[in-house]
Amino acid sequence: MKQKEKLYFVGYFLVFPLIFITSFLLWVFVIKGNELWTVMTDALSIIGIYYILTSIIFGFVMRK
Repeated sequence: MKQKEKLYFVGYFLVFPLIFITSFLLWVFVIKGNELWTVMTDALSIIGIYYILTSIIFGFVMRK
């Protein structure tokens, strides 16, 4: 069971955020042509909210 929890942790806290930031940068900075600083602050703000919500949910689910 511990191995499954580690995979969930790696997926939710490392893989998904990296995929999101990469795709967000490609879409908004490269394709749409917005400024890099604006794109990075938007992406990091969304990731910050995601980490807060995911940490709360992950804490309740893994406590069971």
